[in-house]
Amino acid sequence: MTRISKLLLTILSFLMMLYVLLVISFSQGLETIHSDNFHHKITSIDVSDVVNANAGWEALLFLEGDIVKSELHYFAVLERTDLHLNVVRVKDVFSEMMMFSNMPLLLMVLLAYAIPFYIKSRIARKNNASLDFINNETDKLLASFNIQLPPSKQPNTLSQISIALNELNKHVKAQNIQTQLSIYQDKLTGLIDRHAYLEHLEKQLQRAEEAGTRQALLFIDLDGFKQVNDSFGHSFGDEILIQVAHRLQTVVRNNQLSRVSESFELELNLSRLGGDEFSIFIENIPDNLRAVEVSKNVLQEIERDFVLGNKVIKIGASIGIATFPDSASNPNTLLQMADVAMYRAKTDGRGIFRVYSPEMGSKIRRFHYLLEEMRLAIASQSFTLSFQPIVNVDDCSIDYFESLVRWNHPIEGPISPVEFIPIAEDSNLILELGNWILFEACRQMSAWYNAGMNKVRMSVNISGVQLKHVPIYDWVMDTLTKTGLPPNALLLEITESCLFHASNKIIEDLENLRKQGVLIAIDDFGTGFSSLSTLANLPVDIIKIDKLFIDQATINPKYEKILNSISDLGKTLNLKVVAEGVEVASQFELVKNLGIHCVQGYLISRPESSYDVGSNVIKKNLNHIALTGTGVCTPSK
Repeated sequence: MTRISKLLLTILSFLMMLYVLLVISFSQGLETIHSDNFHHKITSIDVSDVVNANAGWEALLFLEGDIVKSELHYFAVLERTDLHLNVVRVKDVFSEMMMFSNMPLLLMVLLAYAIPFYIKSRIARKNNASLDFINNETDKLLASFNIQLPPSKQPNTLSQISIALNELNKHVKAQNIQTQLSIYQDKLTGLIDRHAYLEHLEKQLQRAEEAGTRQALLFIDLDGFKQVNDSFGHSFGDEILIQVAHRLQTVVRNNQLSRVSESFELELNLSRLGGDEFSIFIENIPDNLRAVEVSKNVLQEIERDFVLGNKVIKIGASIGIATFPDSASNPNTLLQMADVAMYRAKTDGRGIFRVYSPEMGSKIRRFHYLLEEMRLAIASQSFTLSFQPIVNVDDCSIDYFESLVRWNHPIEGPISPVEFIPIAEDSNLILELGNWILFEACRQMSAWYNAGMNKVRMSVNISGVQLKHVPIYDWVMDTLTKTGLPPNALLLEITESCLFHASNKIIEDLENLRKQGVLIAIDDFGTGFSSLSTLANLPVDIIKIDKLFIDQATINPKYEKILNSISDLGKTLNLKVVAEGVEVASQFELVKNLGIHCVQGYLISRPESSYDVGSNVIKKNLNHIALTGTGVCTPSK
């Protein structure tokens, strides 16, 4: 029932009550009209002066009353004769009698209807004002979210608000899903990220523990992705990652491993952990064969060609497998153990998978142990530098010293750089350690330079991590300024793989250092996949031939030919060539005959402390140093 219908019904009922009250009052008035108090109201009129009114609408009003009317008044007949009528005016009946008899009742009836009507009207006005306010606020919300209501003709404001709230509710739900996606979804590939993946693993492992079932986790790391990223740019790398994600989604579907989130409709058993690392979770496996089958499928998918524009890219993947509860009992540890197995796969040849075993766990524990010990060693300055001379093959004069970091652990004794340098690079501790090495090497060389060795340089190894994270030009020049070492007394050694994949900014910084007098050397030349056409454009002054070629050259003629080609290449490009790892006289004679400029190795000298260099080289060659600006270090017999 509408509000208007209710109002009409109320008015109608009020009129009916008023009508009944009037009829009752009129009847009562007629009964009491004969009392002494009202005789002066009774008059006598001729029958011919009035007209009977009992047949008209008046009969409805007065019911059984005998009513007549003249031109001016209505009269109630009290006595009737043939010629005269004793009457009283109807007006007097209502004005005199009813006022005394039923006025309180009339007022009560009026109040009974008026007060609730007033209260209801007031409440209705407040409600309407509130609804209008809510409607306006709802319109503002719709406008702020740019929501267009569907066209409709609604009879009242409440219906309009209901429709608006329904649309807002839909929008809020959609926004909530979008928010969850922004929190849990990897922006590039559309897969869930590491955080959401670990939350999912937590729930799955709890269920597996309760049910007594086994689970497996695959840690997937791409092989050769960094080279693609460095060679073709990050846009190519991003496209590779997107295609890898699609292929892994296919693997998950085809192997019936899928579990989709009900709230935001993302695949939960596949994640991009970060960079070029992905993971697949396998529920309820009877044994490791299931995980092995999935791993083989992943390797096949990743090894297929990636086509980007007019280029065909080939990469691979290394996979580590860890199982619950055999390998670990919680998500983070399970992921860590799969990561350990993945690194074993990379060590064993790449493009393969390995299942985690406790023996691998000892390696990761060793990693973390040495990592913490290195932090303490850096803080306490427990590292030292040794210096190995590189000499000219003609007169054994010292061309430069290579600074080599050494770590004498208080409990384990000397720890090889082969073991701790990779850990430093993986953890980025190489940045802090590298700062110390460069400063100490330059400080030491500054002292020797001032002692007269002004034709000798100090060589410092620079890692790819340092090139990536440190502004190389500003860093080196600032260190030279602090130590007082001239730029022409410094040499930077950079491994072949790092230099050939360096960014334009790094190449520009190295070129600017060369303009200042700093020399640049390619370390371990020949062990990577060098592009000779690129070599001509790199800011390089020295090529250091890897020890592998020196070892093989005296027993394999092919390696001797390679050494000869590298020597010719150095002459053609005006580059100095240094042979590393010369340990016997035959190797020395071979590289000398091939026209290689300098040698480095145990035949000349082992790495020595700064004290030993001062005692064995500087003090014994003071006159020679004063004349030539360098010392002499002859091969040992």
